[in-house]
Amino acid sequence: MNELIDIINTTLAEGRSVVAATIVTSVGSTPRTAGSKMLIFPDDKIAGTVGGGLAEGQVMAAGAEVLASGVSRLMDFDMTGQASKGADLICGGKMRVFLERLAPDAATKRLFAALADTLAKSERGLVVTPLEPASGGDAGRCLLLPEGDIVGSDPGPAVLQAARERARDILAPVVMEADGRRFFLEPALAQSPLVICGGGHVSRPTGQIAAMVGFRVTVLDDRPEFAAPERFPFAAETAVIDPAKGWLTGRRVSENDSIVIVTRGHAHDYDALAEALGTPAGYIGMIGSSSKRDAIYDRLLAAGFTRDDIARVKSPIGLPIEAETPEEIAVSIVAELIACRAARRP
Repeated sequence: MNELIDIINTTLAEGRSVVAATIVTSVGSTPRTAGSKMLIFPDDKIAGTVGGGLAEGQVMAAGAEVLASGVSRLMDFDMTGQASKGADLICGGKMRVFLERLAPDAATKRLFAALADTLAKSERGLVVTPLEPASGGDAGRCLLLPEGDIVGSDPGPAVLQAARERARDILAPVVMEADGRRFFLEPALAQSPLVICGGGHVSRPTGQIAAMVGFRVTVLDDRPEFAAPERFPFAAETAVIDPAKGWLTGRRVSENDSIVIVTRGHAHDYDALAEALGTPAGYIGMIGSSSKRDAIYDRLLAAGFTRDDIARVKSPIGLPIEAETPEEIAVSIVAELIACRAARRP
C-alpha cells in the first residue's frame, strides 16, 4: 500500500479505475508474503507484484474481469505441486489473493487521499472493505483513523469494534468475520522514519538499503554537497543544517523514529548524540571505535546525562558481522535497524 498509494491517487484523479490485488494470507514457501500488492490497469499494465509466475498471470486475468464487473473476488492458490508439474517455480506454499476495483468516484478519491495524508504524517490507518454486500446494498469500504474518525461508509458499531480489536495485533491484511459478513482488513503502516546525521561514505549505502526495506530516509549534513538530493535520490528528504543551531532542531521525533549518527567528526557526533538522547527515538546508533565511543560517553556523563541514557545507544553501530567496507557496514547497520523496528512492534 505504501509504495502504490501515489499511483492509486494519480489514477483516480485521471478518472480511471484500477484493480488492486493483495495477498491476504500466505503459508509455506510463497513468492511474496501477506500484504504484497499489485495494481492492474485496463490496458493490462501492472504496478507492483504478487510474486510473478503462473499465479500472477491468473490474478491478472481475473483482474480484467473484476475491472469489468466491479465484483470483488478472493482467489486461492496452492503451489505445493507446481514443481512436479513442470512449472518453473521453487515455491511450495499456499496463498489467498483479494481483488477489488477502485473506481474514480468521490468517496474512493476521498478515502485514498485521506490514506495518503495519514501515511505522510507517519500515522497508522486501517482500510475495511466488505467482501459481501449488506442487505439493501454494499456498505462500501472505509478508513479508520488513529483518533477514531471514519472516512467512507460506516459499516456499523459491531463491525467497527471488531475491526479495531483485530487491528491491534496485525501487521498484514486479514479477512475478518463480523455481523454475519466477511471483511478485508488492510493495515496501512507508515514507513519507519530514519534520520541519518552525516552524508558521508557510509551514509549513502546505509540510506539506500534502509529505503529498500521500508524506512523513510532523511539525510542531514552541514555541507550542501553532502546533503544534496542527487547524492541521495532514494531519500525522502535531504537538508543542510547549521550545527550551531542543532542537528535535530525543529524536527518531530517519536518512539518509532531511528537516528543513525555517522558525521565526519567527534565534535559533531557528540552534539548529534546529545540531541538524540533528548528525544524518545526508538533507535539511536553511533558509528566509531570503542575508544571514540567511550570518550564521547565520558563527556555526556560530565554534562549530566545518566548511564540509563547512554544505555539507549547502539555503539559501535550495527550487528557484529566483521564488516569492513562502507557497504558491509551499511548492511550491519540496517540489519540492526530492522531488528529494533521489529522489537518495537506490538
